[in-house]
Amino acid sequence: MVCEKLKTCPFFKKYKEDLAPTDYELMIENYCKGPLTHQCARLNYEKEHGQKPPDDLSPIGEYIK
Repeated sequence: MVCEKLKTCPFFKKYKEDLAPTDYELMIENYCKGPLTHQCARLNYEKEHGQKPPDDLSPIGEYIK
C-alpha cells in the first residue's frame, strides 16, 4: 500500500534535504509504502483533528525543529 498523500506530503517536501538519506528512505519505506502506513502520525492527526497536521510533524510522531 502506498500512501495517497506521499507525493504532496508537506513534511517530506519541507525536510527532504534536511533529513539523513537513510532516515528519509526508511520513513518512506515503512510509513508511506509499507507496513506502518496505518501508524503514520500525520495521517492519524488528520483523522483525529479533522485538519491537516503541522508540516513539522513527522510520520513517526516527532516534531522537527
